[in-house]
Amino acid sequence: DNRYLSEVDNRYLSEVDNRYLSEDATVKEGKVELTEEQIKELKTHAGLQKDKGNEYFRNGEYSDAIVSYSEALKLFPPSCEDEIAACHANRAACYMKMDQHQDVIDDCTKALEVNPQYLKALLRRAHSYEATEKYEEALQDYKKVLELDPSQTAARNASMYLPEKIQQQHEILKQEMFGKLKELGDAVLKPFGLSTQNFQFQQDPNTGGYSVNFKR
Repeated sequence: DNRYLSEVDNRYLSEVDNRYLSEDATVKEGKVELTEEQIKELKTHAGLQKDKGNEYFRNGEYSDAIVSYSEALKLFPPSCEDEIAACHANRAACYMKMDQHQDVIDDCTKALEVNPQYLKALLRRAHSYEATEKYEEALQDYKKVLELDPSQTAARNASMYLPEKIQQQHEILKQEMFGKLKELGDAVLKPFGLSTQNFQFQQDPNTGGYSVNFKR
């Protein structure tokens, strides 16, 4: 859809790296080179789309905001890293409002690839990691947030309660693993007239390891 570029010049249209660029733009060592005029024109139109997305977001029209931010991402030249990161983070905020947490994670990750210290992207990704029970990943992001800004109360609180959730999650996974092993063991032992009930597992409270005792 070239309607946003009609004022620039249709001969400029050529898609490189998922963005609209000049057909006479040169590609050197994998990087696209644009003239200052081309960059100015593209930034102007991209900025208008970004502003439109912000307005949609303020009005609670999140689907329309997503469309506008997506258009802006197509228009911003690759050199406009700050603007590209902001559009990804803004689009993630829309997805968060819609409880589409995997999309939040994906967009925030893209924003952080451009700017690893983008606080809002870290916070949003951490929230969505937590919402999808990826507690270890969430904790890593919250810790990074606190490194950048120790005053972030939500990150500080999460860093206190998430370790317990992670431990609980590990215990659940451990029990599920033992359940599957029990089923497998029963299937193997059945031909010998035995079952896992003939084996008693005892956990060492000091090491956390297990010993096995046979009983008839």
